[in-house]
Amino acid sequence: MSLYDNKEETMNEEKRKILEMLADKKITVDDAEKLLAAVSEAPPAAGGTPGPKYLRVLVEPAPGNKEGDRVNVRVPLNLVRAGLKFASFIPAQARDKVNSELKEKGVPFDLNHFDARDVEALLVHLNDLTVEVEGKENVRVFCE
Repeated sequence: MSLYDNKEETMNEEKRKILEMLADKKITVDDAEKLLAAVSEAPPAAGGTPGPKYLRVLVEPAPGNKEGDRVNVRVPLNLVRAGLKFASFIPAQARDKVNSELKEKGVPFDLNHFDARDVEALLVHLNDLTVEVEGKENVRVFCE
């Protein structure tokens, strides 16, 4: 059995589980469609350039600032993707409450219009973002 066969077998198992959850009425048809689409996303072609594996956040003191903190966070993108898949299971009432709280805090984000594909597009286009915080710290966010 090749590695490709093993991946295909795992994908078929995931699809079967999703369909079982739908049959048991644990998820809605919309939820099942979202999950099936996420599971069916094709991996990069063999021999092609693999995509980024990590989201990195680096915080370093600005030049000349000796007192700033240093932070180096590396988050696996598969963890981010998995979290996004589970976000589709948030009940509508809870999404409305979260949206209300976010809006109250000045965060213009709506979970009702959230699509994991939007995040994939963002990750693909995220090359290197650097933000200087009031001359005290430099924050870099990038994928590797």
